[in-house]
Order: sequence, then C-alpha cells, then structure tokens
Amino acid sequence: MNELYSHPNYPLQRHIEGVKWLSSQFLREKNLSFTEQEWVQTLIEHIAFFHDMGKSHRYFQDYICGLNVPKQLKTHALLSAFMFMAFIEKYENIEELWKYISFVIIKRHHGDLHDLLEEWKQFSSEMEQQLLKQIEAIDFQQLNDTYTHFIPELSNHPLVKSDFEHAVRNLFKQSRNVRRYVMRWNQENDSLVPYVRFLFLFSLLLDADKSEAGIIQKETKSFFERYAIPSTLIEVYKQKQNWDKNKINELRERAFEEITTVPIDVANHFYSLQLPTGMGKTLASLQFAIRLREAIEKEKGVTPRIVYSLPFLSIIDQTASVLEDIFQSNNMVTDQRLFLSHHHLAEMQYSLAQDEERYDVDYDVAKLLIEGWNSEIILTTFVQLFHTIFTNRNKLIRKFHRLANAIIVIDEVQAIPHQYWLVIKEMFRILAEELNCYFLFSTATTPAIFQRDEMVQLVEPSTYFQALSRVQLFPYVQKNMTIDEFVNQLCLDEEKSYLFIVNTIDCAKNLYEKLAEHICSEKMTFLSTHIPPKERLRRIQEIKNGTYRVVVSTQLVEAGVDIDFDVVYRDLASLDSIHQAAGRCNRNGLKKGEVYVISLTDGRRRYASYIYDLVRIDLTQSLLKNHSIIEESEFFPLIEKYFEQLSMKMNNRESIQLLNGLKSLYFDGEATTERIPISHFRLIEEGEDKFDVFIELDEEAKTIFQRFEKIIRIKEPFERQRQFAAIKASFYQHVVSIPRKVDNKPPILYGIGYVNIDMLDDFYDQVLGYKTKSEGMIW
Repeated sequence: MNELYSHPNYPLQRHIEGVKWLSSQFLREKNLSFTEQEWVQTLIEHIAFFHDMGKSHRYFQDYICGLNVPKQLKTHALLSAFMFMAFIEKYENIEELWKYISFVIIKRHHGDLHDLLEEWKQFSSEMEQQLLKQIEAIDFQQLNDTYTHFIPELSNHPLVKSDFEHAVRNLFKQSRNVRRYVMRWNQENDSLVPYVRFLFLFSLLLDADKSEAGIIQKETKSFFERYAIPSTLIEVYKQKQNWDKNKINELRERAFEEITTVPIDVANHFYSLQLPTGMGKTLASLQFAIRLREAIEKEKGVTPRIVYSLPFLSIIDQTASVLEDIFQSNNMVTDQRLFLSHHHLAEMQYSLAQDEERYDVDYDVAKLLIEGWNSEIILTTFVQLFHTIFTNRNKLIRKFHRLANAIIVIDEVQAIPHQYWLVIKEMFRILAEELNCYFLFSTATTPAIFQRDEMVQLVEPSTYFQALSRVQLFPYVQKNMTIDEFVNQLCLDEEKSYLFIVNTIDCAKNLYEKLAEHICSEKMTFLSTHIPPKERLRRIQEIKNGTYRVVVSTQLVEAGVDIDFDVVYRDLASLDSIHQAAGRCNRNGLKKGEVYVISLTDGRRRYASYIYDLVRIDLTQSLLKNHSIIEESEFFPLIEKYFEQLSMKMNNRESIQLLNGLKSLYFDGEATTERIPISHFRLIEEGEDKFDVFIELDEEAKTIFQRFEKIIRIKEPFERQRQFAAIKASFYQHVVSIPRKVDNKPPILYGIGYVNIDMLDDFYDQVLGYKTKSEGMIW
C-alpha cells in the first residue's frame, strides 16, 4: 500500500511527527501558565495533528506527484479544518470560542487572517460539495494507518467517511448559530487576552510547519538548541577599550555601574533607562538585559531572548557593528545562533561556527531562520517588532511566539507615534501578563506611554541631566523667518563647526544653496534621503572625521547618529526632536555648545507644519517662548513637562478604534467609526505617494544594476527572488525614494525609476542629490 505524502517524496506521517515535535519544543521552552492548562495542551496537540490531514485525499496526492488536478480540489487546509472540528467536538472542556479559533488557525495556516465573524459567513453550497468530493477521495484505511500512530484511540474508533460527511453537513447547518455566537462574543469581550493567545497558537503552528518543511527536511544540522550569553560580556568589552578620562566618560561609567548593581526583581516587567544623549545607553541597555536574562533564567527556569529594537535602519547598522565588536572582544565568533540582524534589507545569510569552521546554510533555510528569529539576541526595527504584534499577516505572525519571555529593548522610544501610545500600553501589559514579556524603554526623552511610577527607573535621570553643562539652548521661536532672512542675519565663527537641521528636503536644499554663497563649498556637505544610502554613509563618516565645517541636513541625523558639532541650528520641531538635535552638539563636553531653535517659513507656512502636527508644535512653542536661555541641566524637567502636557492633549481615537478591532479579532475588513481592522495598523505613516529610483552613481552601481537586469529576466519566481536577495542590500544602497508628483521623473525600467551613469547630470546633483525640478534639456 502506498504512503500518504505531505510534500514531494516526503511522508505525511514524518511531517506530522516533525510539526508535533517542534510545537512541543517551542512550547516547552516557554513555561507559560496559560499553556499549562489541559485544554490548551489538547488544542495545540490536535492542531498539529490535523493541520495537514486534508492532504490525505487522492486529488492532493496526485497533485504532489506532479499530475494535473483542478485548483479547488487539490486544496487541503479547509478540509483539514473541518476534519479537526469533527474530532474536537467531543471535548467538552474546551470552550466553543477556542474550537472556532482553532478551526480558523488550521484553515488559514497558508494565508493571512481575516475577520473571525466573516470566516463563518463564507460557507456556500459549492464549498460543501468540494469538501464532500475530497472526503469521497480519501482512502480511510491509509488515513487510519497514518494517524493511529498519533491518536491511539483511533485503534478502537477509527476515522470513517460517514463521520466526516456528517460533520461537514452539520457544520454547514450550524454556521448561522456559530455566527450568532461570535457576534455575541464580540459585543461582550473587553480583553486583549484572546487576541494574544490566538496569535500565540497560530504562530506555534506556522513556525513548526514552516520549520519542519523548510529546515528539518533540508538540513541535517540542528538550529533549535539554545546558547549561553556570558554575564561578563559587556564588562570584558569595556575593559579592552581605551577611552579618555574626562567628565562625560566618568558620568557614563557612573551610570553603567548603577545599572550593573541595581537590584532585580523579576516580578517587575517594565523598566526605564533615561539618560542624556551620548551617555552610552546602548552598552547600558545590553548590560541590564543580560543581567535580567540571567535573573529570569535562575528564578523562572526559562531563557529569554533579547530583542533589541530601533526606529531607523541607519542606527541598526551602527548598533550591529558595536555588537560584533563586543563578541570579538570576548573572543566569540559571531554565529547567527547568538546574534542576528533582521530588517527588510537584511542579508539572508545564516551561518554556524563549529570546530573552527563556518557553515553557511542555503538561502531558503537562512530566510526561515532569520525571519523566525532563531537567535539569542535579535537586532531589529520598530517596524518588524510592532508589525509582529499588530498584524494579520501569516509571514509576520510566525515569529510572534518568540516574544514569550523575551526581554524587549525599545531604544529611542520617543519615535513611537503618539496616536498609538494607548493601544501599545494596553498591549504591552497583556504581553507581560500572558507571555511573560519584559520591556526596557531606553531614551533621552521618555514619552508618557507609561507613567514613571509604572516602571522601574534604572537610574535617576535628573541626576545625570543636572550634572551636565555641555550645551545652552537659545529659543528664537516667536518670529518666523524666511531662509533669506535667516542666512542674512547669520554670523559664523571661522573656528567653530555648524550643523543645520531643518524639516523638509526642499528647505534643506534652499538653505544649503544660500549658505554656499558665503562659505567655501569644500568645507560644506549636505544630507537628506534624496542622496543614496551608500553616499550618505560616506558623508557621515567624513563628518565624524572632521572633514566639514558646515553641514545642512534633514532630521535623519537626530536619533543615534554619532556626530558632533560646536553649534547646532534646529528649525522648529517637537520638543523631543529638538532635544535629540541638541545631542549632536558638544557630545563629549569639551567646550560649551550652542543650540539655536528658529522658525523657518517658505512665505506661506512654517516648514514645521509640513512634518509635525499642530498640537506638538504649539506645545513646544509655548514651553520655549518664555526662555531666553535653557541650560542642559534644565532639559529634564522641561521634557517631562512636555510629555505630561502632550498626553493630556492627545487624541486617542485611533488607539481606541484599533483596540476595538483587536478585542473583536477583526483582522481584516473595512474601517468603521468604532473600530479599525488590525491590518490597517501602520507604525510609519506612508504620507505622500513615493516611488524608488536607482541612482547609478559609479561603476559599482552600474555593475549591480546589470546583475539586477539579469535577475529580473529569470522566469522562475522563486529562483528570481533567491538571486535578488543576494544583491538586495547592495541594490538598495543606491536607491532613493522620491514623491510621485515631482515634475522631473526618470525613465521607468522594470517597475523602478532608473538614472544611469550617462544621464546623471539631468537627474542628480552631486551635492544635493536627486533633482526634483527639471532644469530643461537642450538637444
């Protein structure tokens, strides 16, 4: 008798065994109270058993052997869900809601989640006939031989065709009652717990299923054992550094020592590290996270992963470099099982270091391991983190279970949009309760997501702010100035370096051109997102080396970019952004730095109004206007007052709508006045419509685009995707994003704007980047 197969030449029984084993492995390392309940264990086990039972019919088996089968008949997830319901119905200790949720988990394990209620409206007579036809095509002796191994009770009560036919017809008859039940539950539920548990159960199946098929079936090596992180990791690194002895470094050391000795109570799940800019928050955060991991491991018997999240890609690379230096200082090889970076441009490269050899897994396996966060320290973006928590997408939910017990560091927390503060606060509380998550908020300007008394303060921030006198801030926000007026009244000191941070790219370009009329261009440079990332990074390195006396930039230098100037001019912005800008001034306290806040206008409106909402700008202006000079020691109470008043003025409407969507398991659909679907969550507002343009700045860029052209012609989609992944990071080092409405549009090639090396002068300025305005061409 032939075997049943789950994948080409791979027995269904082995696949089910693998998925069951992985689900158990993932669950065992969590040690969560809610998963210890018998009904949850039963569900998890049977979801694993039944998720691919629908593959047992002849149509799927023919399809897996390469035969031509009608599209609808070769499906398996829907039938698997019905077969699961037929079996799970007899378990009276499982609440109806969780039977219905588990049905959806199996039904959707190859797709994205939809509205829970809508799932029970999609039943049609065509669907019923399809399921009955698939059941008719099952060899039940084969099925029982396969599944008796997993479900011993089948020896006495084997699966029979009539039971499944009856279950399908019955569930179709009962679908209206199920809809009524779900509607009633939607009206009554006021908790995020079902959402978190739903995603947790769904992610367990997704990860076990994809990992079994994509890793275990292809690799003989194991990637699922856990690895130790030495408790002395950061201290060993620090001992090998040759830092100068000065006041700033003494304060950094004092803060580090405080974090190293602060008592840890694992009953506390929320921590705050608020220190002035340039005070070594990255090292301090990692030091505390490793200490907390050790304490949790000792007291709770679980080993937390450390998820270190940052808002911007520019500081991801910078932080990754620091982490690599830390491991190197400890004579540890940077094995991805210990540390990996994950963002949309991350290289899909995953390697193991064993017996002084490095083993690189192939692309498909590496992609699964990286996207599944199979590592001890995961360095990632806010987008990856928050879109794993607030999502309906199968690909993102897969790693959700990795958050259980995790220590989640949220660096530069002030970058979280304020309209989501309420929903994030409520979600984090439930994640702490249900999944035993720990949160460390690290910043110079902690927003009022949580009140100070709701978090453990790792240091007393006022102590460090008051000890500093690196900069003085001079607010000139009462009067608006045009760029011409501003430049005409400037008087720059030849002995000082200057950084100008403005709000829009047009403003930055205009300001640079006006300043260039008075300053030697060799002493100036320009930064904006209209310059390709590779060139931006080169300029930032030159700035660090002291090449330029004057730099004009947009806000991209504010958070985490380690550059230092004597004087900073900041166009009016929210107070937290101004504070971040001040962190680019006299970082090491060698002299007295000066920060000037001005208000620039294009003649119609303030440039600030193109970027920031009126509430933040007006609040900032009202707090600054009564000061002529603000010392750095006064920054802390001022920023505290700002966030306190902002939280009172905030409109929580979007958070409340999203909370209603989460509580009703409304994963996808239309937004209403009362709720928005989870699929609508966007951490970064998309703003104006933009498109990507590849800038062929040099011969390297030319070679990369030629490789891209060859790849794009590959007909097989998976091979095309695989080969593009190998050049993706390098490709996007030469890409800028520009508004679709610009009048100087480049040629479009393969769906992307393309400026080749021969037409650079028409579309690209070597200093200011992409030319959005056409200068006219003479032929």
